[in-house]
Amino acid sequence: MKLFSWTLCLTAWGLPWQALAWSHVNDTKLQDALDSSGYTLIAFVMPSQDASRSLEAEWVAMQEREEDDNIVSFDCEVHPKVCNDLDVSSFPAIRVYHRDGRMDRYRGERKGREISLFLRRTFRPAVFEADEQMADQLTLLDDVVIRGHIHPDDWNLYDRFYDFAKKYKDDYSFVVTPPGYGATRSRLTCVNNPDDVKHETYETTAVEALEKFVKLCSEPLIPEITRRNRKDYARTSKSVLHFFATTDAEKEAYREKMRPLAKKHADLVQFVIIDPAEHPDMVLTTGEAESKIGLALIKSMTGVVVPYVVKGDEKLTAKIVGKFLNEAAVISGHEESDSAQVSKGEKEQERTHEEL
Repeated sequence: MKLFSWTLCLTAWGLPWQALAWSHVNDTKLQDALDSSGYTLIAFVMPSQDASRSLEAEWVAMQEREEDDNIVSFDCEVHPKVCNDLDVSSFPAIRVYHRDGRMDRYRGERKGREISLFLRRTFRPAVFEADEQMADQLTLLDDVVIRGHIHPDDWNLYDRFYDFAKKYKDDYSFVVTPPGYGATRSRLTCVNNPDDVKHETYETTAVEALEKFVKLCSEPLIPEITRRNRKDYARTSKSVLHFFATTDAEKEAYREKMRPLAKKHADLVQFVIIDPAEHPDMVLTTGEAESKIGLALIKSMTGVVVPYVVKGDEKLTAKIVGKFLNEAAVISGHEESDSAQVSKGEKEQERTHEEL
């Protein structure tokens, strides 16, 4: 299996893989894989169901990228008894079977990159114990790495940290390290590598402290609105900038372009992405044949909606978006302070990403 880094080009995961198709193993090969290999990652699917069809392109692309014969798919419509014997009742079901008898269920997004990260986590301990130097290297291990700088006398936090890590080991990576020379208190730090965001807290005593901290660390800088989180962003005290996109490629390209801007103004503006197909009630229209709403800003306090109309072949860039926010009086001094910062990032991104 190839080594994987979160720095892989994200747009590659968003490419349309319609030309690729399932290549299922039969029941004999499935049993051979379960008996002979150190592990087997299996997608149990019902090809006639929409949920399984939506996984197909991601799964096949992941198989080609990983070049790993231990990643397979199995057709439960053709072999219902085998799936029933393995207690597979909902589809698609993604599982990792280990030689030692362990079985890990995947419950995350059905995206190839996320499944690859999950697979690697199943081979690791729930918590790495490391010195300062090794712990610094381990912060690059995963998308989100939670680090407990635990004082030797703080056994309560040590036990709670381990229990929490065991519960969420399929989603994040955890490291325990000494608190540092001269430190008298434990603390928690984390890194969100895709967004290059770090957090720190000394609040470790409350029952919900770990839960809140991990939620903060794992929150994307530019999240996508879902039915579950929609109310949370409606209640935020910040202004909210909505970007409308339907494909994964569009969404990831926008995130890559806007990260520096979103990070700089995170205290004032929450950048979000909306899929019009999922949230048709949140889509604005202008009635102009050759224009569309590319952005919609909901200003804090007043709730006033300020649309940005994209005309013709105009391409959204961080400079354009920064200017729009500045003119809407949400941020100030953009053209002087942000343009220089963003321009270098845009030039780099333009080499690897198509314009929106």
